[in-house]
Amino acid sequence: MSVEKWIKDQEGRLAGGDLLAACEGQVLRLTLNRPQRRNALTDAVLLGLRDAFAVASKDNTLRAIVLTGAGDKAFCAGADLTPGDTPFQPDFARLTLPMADLMRAAHGCHVPIVGRINGVCMAGGMGLFGLCDMAIAVEEARFGMPEVKVGIFPMQILNVLRDLIPPRFLNEMCMTGQPIDAATAFSIGLLNKVVPAAQLDAAVERLVQDLLAVSPMAVRRGKYALRAVESMAFPERVAFTETAISAMIQTQDAREGLAAFNEKRPPQWKNR
Repeated sequence: MSVEKWIKDQEGRLAGGDLLAACEGQVLRLTLNRPQRRNALTDAVLLGLRDAFAVASKDNTLRAIVLTGAGDKAFCAGADLTPGDTPFQPDFARLTLPMADLMRAAHGCHVPIVGRINGVCMAGGMGLFGLCDMAIAVEEARFGMPEVKVGIFPMQILNVLRDLIPPRFLNEMCMTGQPIDAATAFSIGLLNKVVPAAQLDAAVERLVQDLLAVSPMAVRRGKYALRAVESMAFPERVAFTETAISAMIQTQDAREGLAAFNEKRPPQWKNR
């Protein structure tokens, strides 16, 4: 199923309207739509995102995913802690958790995910942020894991943050619950760029256009390889990648790219 058809089948009811999805050409835009709750997460939102990433991964026409929050105050403030549909509501009959299911789907998604960080990014929001392959934030953004302040620990989101945040910063953020600002996040490599709020959309669009300009086949196969080698030892990584590059050279995109380079013309990607 294409992403466009999946969105149409939802009829605007994705997560009860708390998650918006729009397909603009080859770009899927996902927006957390709970600005009144600083885009806090519910089970329905997490599962909606899970489904979106799962469908996106199977749509070979898709070139990029942009993930953001509604409004101008918060990207995502984490789980909704009010009574009701909170991800912290215990259900011992459930064998897997929505956040973990989302992480599995995003990790297996071969489409680049761009984070448009338009404000506060806390707790579970850091988990969503960690799922992004690239991210651009406004200067006012703040990043934190305040779970210890309510008696818990950011267990699940560490799966996607432990390799992104240097150990000393990670320990301090997890154990004190104190946030860092966008400038600090950029300085430790968590962000690709920090911009004034008025320039956020333009900066994100430039990054998206850069993704649309390159070979879709190379990006999909490349992202798959990046994920595949994560847990491999060096000898296995070398063996995997030497096989992967041999197969990649046989693709139509590789042949077109080499031909365009030699003929000094823009490539016409075949996506094959």
